[in-house]
Amino acid sequence: MTIVSLAALTVLDAGPAGHIEAAHSAGFAYAGLRLQPLLPSDETIAGLVAREQQILALLDATGIKPLEIGVFPIKPGLNVENYGPVLNFSHRIGARFITCPIEDTNKARRLESFVRLCELAETCGLETLVEFNPYSGCKSLSEALEFVEASGRPDARLLIDVLHLARSGGSPDDLRSVDPALVALVHLCDANPPPEGLSSEEELRRESRTARLYPGEGVLWLDELLDAIAPDTPLSIEAPSAAHAHLPAAERAKRALQATRTLLTRHAERAAKRG
Repeated sequence: MTIVSLAALTVLDAGPAGHIEAAHSAGFAYAGLRLQPLLPSDETIAGLVAREQQILALLDATGIKPLEIGVFPIKPGLNVENYGPVLNFSHRIGARFITCPIEDTNKARRLESFVRLCELAETCGLETLVEFNPYSGCKSLSEALEFVEASGRPDARLLIDVLHLARSGGSPDDLRSVDPALVALVHLCDANPPPEGLSSEEELRRESRTARLYPGEGVLWLDELLDAIAPDTPLSIEAPSAAHAHLPAAERAKRALQATRTLLTRHAERAAKRG
């Protein structure tokens, strides 16, 4: 059965504890947690004993399994060892992946930082996933694939965010030429047609963080994407929307799961008809 997880960005305002509670309330079995702060509003968990114990207790009480842990950007001047406390805590809670956007445009330096991060993550039993997006230093699927291959790391794979794939000019057809084993995780959502003139990095970033739709509610080629990836590829629902921000986190999580189940059921029915 396909793993379906609740990504952090869908309910980011709830914080890690509220995220776990919302995922459990909605019926998810997995959650992708934001434990490495990226935004000023992100909570710090790792290294704070009381906060770590709270997360451990919630995971134990709810049975939620952590899937991906974010966010570990590769930036200029990065000291990879600074990620150690979060990597160690991610290992303690049984996570599988860490997600890495590439924000350094210096190819030699960013590759060196990434390889070092892979080495450190490996000691914690974690795989390292490269996430491309059109407003980062790694803007497309082809760039991300080249980067992963250049690393030479067997534990480095790809995270495919469907919105980023679409907005970078990609499509499910591009995935058909990629070794399915390299696609470790998909961030699933839907979207409206891009507004006319959507092109600046700031506009793309804003859409990504505030204007996604739940799977099956927009115009993206989600059926074709599901056909293009291995059937056991985990799906993490990343669908933040300013239109839903007034709703409780549990309600947003519930709607995300219902929409995803509807999409997966419809996709399975279509596949069965095709024989």
